Amino acid sequence: MARPLDQGITRIKSLIIKMGRLTEDSLKLALEGFAKKEDVNVQVKAWSNTILILSEEVEDRATELIALQQPMAGDLRTLKAYIKIAYDIERYSRYALDISDILNRLEEWPPFKGELKLDEMAEKTLATVEISIRLIEAMDEKLVFELSKLEAETDELYYGNLAVLAKAKKTDHRTIIAYTLTIRYLERIADHASYIAESLTYAATGRRITLR
Repeated sequence: MARPLDQGITRIKSLIIKMGRLTEDSLKLALEGFAKKEDVNVQVKAWSNTILILSEEVEDRATELIALQQPMAGDLRTLKAYIKIAYDIERYSRYALDISDILNRLEEWPPFKGELKLDEMAEKTLATVEISIRLIEAMDEKLVFELSKLEAETDELYYGNLAVLAKAKKTDHRTIIAYTLTIRYLERIADHASYIAESLTYAATGRRITLR
């Protein structure tokens, strides 16, 4: 018969995976809206609010298990990791919301004429998010290093894109602001994917690693 602690941890894991899948959809929609200059803010905001509620539920459930079930070291690490991971996923959704809100804040901006690698950066960032959710489902050390590699590549694209934007001449200021904000949000999302991999590694092994 499964321990109440095990059942509780399984329920929390399911909540976190649900959050992760929803935030993937949220980020994809936000990026699609940015590319097409379509207002998707209402839907992204609704999803973001749902993710926030789920994040608070994860924290409440984990705290209750810690208080009532007296978990041993391994289970305690897992519960602490899940609280932190719920926060990281909630940050995914908030950055997606920020991207979706750029159109409302700046109104429509002229296209950028230059060698900006936004699509490549977006693709790699989405991949880090997808891998982080797969890691929650089933810890795999190979995926940890794959995620680390993608996060490093995302950083390189961020600084490369930033340099292109900094050198842009005769470009509408709204265009510069829109793209600068978006690449910054993508870079931060990839960072939080690394934080998730670090937390899961610590929960599984007791070892603290830094992927950035």
